[in-house]
Amino acid sequence: MKISKELIEKYHLGECDLQESKFVEEWLFSEETDQELELPSHENKADLKTQLWEEIQQVLPSGLPAPKAVPVRMLANKSSKIIYWASRTAAILILGLSSLIGYHLYFTPDDPLGLVSINNTSLLEVRHIDSKAYCISLAPESTAKINYQTGNIDFSGSIIISPKKDIELSIGGSEGKMTFKTGQTYIAMNGKSGYDRFILINERNLMDLPPVLQKQLINKFSI
Repeated sequence: MKISKELIEKYHLGECDLQESKFVEEWLFSEETDQELELPSHENKADLKTQLWEEIQQVLPSGLPAPKAVPVRMLANKSSKIIYWASRTAAILILGLSSLIGYHLYFTPDDPLGLVSINNTSLLEVRHIDSKAYCISLAPESTAKINYQTGNIDFSGSIIISPKKDIELSIGGSEGKMTFKTGQTYIAMNGKSGYDRFILINERNLMDLPPVLQKQLINKFSI
């Protein structure tokens, strides 16, 4: 099978069978091919191009100039470039959207008003809550309720508090407020039931805890 004027016209009229359509499309969109357009001996390629564009111009909206004759291979190259850049643009948009979603899933804006409830349902990921006064790392399978106005932090599970300045907080339902010093890191553990023991220590004293608790905290926070 060879590419000819008759075959191309048959393709545009939708009269080609499946094999002929596939053959023409492969020729149209191939950047390099050994198949040359077969014309009758009395016809000229340039004249044929002009004739084809005149036929196309008849179906264009009025007032539009006739396009310049462009080789089919060049059109195929332009189509490939358009598809390539469209794919790149879509990938960039998807990446930007994923980053935005990831930020909102794992970070909380500075000092939101009122009470904020966070539930870290992940089995592996630590969730970070950032504010102007302190940072909190919430361990997997832990929850926290933070009141930025009163300084109360109620939680279950395990959290790490890293003050950015000296601040007084009431944590874990304890009576009164405690002073948390800037530059130091505090670890707190609290069970999900009221019978579990509440523990709050400075990270420097982590080795003072029983080995079982040490291992739990090290595994949860990758300390």
